[in-house]
Amino acid sequence: MKPLLQYLKAISILVFALSIIFIASCKKDSTQPLTIDQSYFPLQTGKYIIYDVDSVGYNSFDNSTKTSIYQIMELVDTPYIDNAGNQAFKIIRSRRTDENSAWVATDVWSANLTDHTAEKVEENLRFIKLDFPVQLNRQWYGNAYIETDSPVEYLNSWVYEYTSVYQPLSINGHSFDSTLTVSQHDEENLIEKSIYTEKYAKNVGLIYKLEEQLNTQPGASPDGFIITMNVREYN
Repeated sequence: MKPLLQYLKAISILVFALSIIFIASCKKDSTQPLTIDQSYFPLQTGKYIIYDVDSVGYNSFDNSTKTSIYQIMELVDTPYIDNAGNQAFKIIRSRRTDENSAWVATDVWSANLTDHTAEKVEENLRFIKLDFPVQLNRQWYGNAYIETDSPVEYLNSWVYEYTSVYQPLSINGHSFDSTLTVSQHDEENLIEKSIYTEKYAKNVGLIYKLEEQLNTQPGASPDGFIITMNVREYN
């Protein structure tokens, strides 16, 4: 009888030990840091994206509406070392009326990646476009670099948030296996509608952008603008 008891005791100890190892392993896995995937903000010289842009402006003064349809191309140019000592890339922006028109360079922006952010400088204003690692509902101050004495200082209080991650999406005839949606600002009340949203595709970059800023006071004509950018072509 003793050998049997000793055997059962040994089995119990073994099962207990394996359970401890399994639990410890689970705890270890759950605390592993998420992978930082920067492929939603690719920066390589020669990479470009062309967008179809619709712009509608509302003027409450004369009740007029102005609509513009055109194309924008963003071309990643040569890398350089910025003032912070980081590698950045020039972004050459060009505009044309349609595919039969010539491109005209309009701006030189820049973009860079850090160990936990994707950043873009637009019109001398630096924005934290993405914050890594990507997680649903993750929030950050995307306009934190905007100076408080800037004419657009109200922007620095905006809280960016991932409202959709790793989702398939079709835009303008293009299908993307994995995309991120960043809500930069979403506020609507009786007198104002302010919505700013961007979408990014894996290995492509920005594929959609919405800027909607309207004064919507009851009884008054709308005042403001709505700009949408949809990816048209990319390499």
